[in-house]
Amino acid sequence: MVFDRRVSWIKNLSIVAWVAVCSRNSKLKDWLAMQCVKGSSTLRVAPKGDKPSPRNVFRYGSQDHQIKAFLKYRKLIKRIKKGVK
Repeated sequence: MVFDRRVSWIKNLSIVAWVAVCSRNSKLKDWLAMQCVKGSSTLRVAPKGDKPSPRNVFRYGSQDHQIKAFLKYRKLIKRIKKGVK
């Protein structure tokens, strides 16, 4: 998940936990548990091994702050990975 504004660590955890419970996705619950153990979240923007790049599945509300910056950064990473300047 990418938020358009800064959120506290507690708010981030509560939102991810809510999505994990509603989706009934055991892998997401495992991922959430590991983020809690680490004390930080990891947001992957490029492919990893045989896993594809993360994709947008839902957008809501304004997207002109942090999301815009994230998408710009993601595009840069993909261009670097492809070797395009």
